[in-house]
Amino acid sequence: MPDVHVLVNDFVVKLRKRKIEGSKATAKQTAELLRSVISQQRMPHVNQAGALIDAIKMVGEQLIAANPVELAVGNIVRRVLHIIREEDLSLATAAIGGLNLSAESDEDDGVDRDDHPVLSAAAVAAAARSTLRPPSLQALLEDVPNPATVPRSSSSGGDSEGKSKSADKTSKSWKLKHNVIEAVNELIQDISTCHEQIAEQAVEHIHQKYLS
Repeated sequence: MPDVHVLVNDFVVKLRKRKIEGSKATAKQTAELLRSVISQQRMPHVNQAGALIDAIKMVGEQLIAANPVELAVGNIVRRVLHIIREEDLSLATAAIGGLNLSAESDEDDGVDRDDHPVLSAAAVAAAARSTLRPPSLQALLEDVPNPATVPRSSSSGGDSEGKSKSADKTSKSWKLKHNVIEAVNELIQDISTCHEQIAEQAVEHIHQKYLS
């Protein structure tokens, strides 16, 4: 796969010289380029969504500056940024829901409620909203100690725990990137088919007009 910087520079030249005709083609190629940027973006252990957002913003500024008149570019950039925030929020909410279920399960096993408070719906919503600002909620959750966990004194136990946390962070990074790419693929598909759907609806409206 070509280096993402080469792809961005080539697309900037095309926009500047207006070699791409039509909003549909511009929107589709912009989305495809941003998908490549996301795919090749290296993910940090914390604030993965922030890393993707920064990368898309940096590329988006270059594309918009290359041809400010072409509004489709800015629209797609904003749409992809929304997708990243939306997917990050979804993963964070799911993680909080998992903690909630875990707390309820502990209570069913006879654990004192004061030791394992169940998160309220308001707390879940507030925490989920905080993921839109760095650091991400996923990073904060990873730093929360588990009260039921007994501190390990052996070095081998510490190494095993460290490897487990590292693997968990890698899995979360992969899942966020995977979900974002899937959503961008759907966006590209929508762009490809929206004109056909509009044309079909236009024919139906015209047909109904003449029949009425």
